[in-house]
Amino acid sequence: MDRARKQELQSEDLEEVFLPLRDAPYLDYFLSCKIYVAFEDGVLAGFIGFRPGNLNFIYVDPTHQNKGIATELIEKVLTELERPVRLEVFTDNERAKALYRKFGFERVNTITEKWSDEFPVVFSQDTMELR
Repeated sequence: MDRARKQELQSEDLEEVFLPLRDAPYLDYFLSCKIYVAFEDGVLAGFIGFRPGNLNFIYVDPTHQNKGIATELIEKVLTELERPVRLEVFTDNERAKALYRKFGFERVNTITEKWSDEFPVVFSQDTMELR
């Protein structure tokens, strides 16, 4: 985060956005997955979570992107999952969808819905599948 932006956020007295993992609202979902992590030079660079038939989440730290880490994580997971494998991705996340297509995933469905009644933001998400 650049210095000017950091100072701007601090001056607004915004409540803290990041929570300890133990307080995260999706902790049970997160921990229900098998998780692999990737390290680069001893530093956590990314992780991927999956369950039978699903690639549930993947994250690569921005400072470690464009180094093939996501590709390696997906390759590892795909050796363990029986087909078909499904995943969900925000419709406008073209970069992620291009990566998934590289592995043979194809879009099979798109939904547009409200996040929740409490947080009424509309979003669109694609379901992709590898057969």
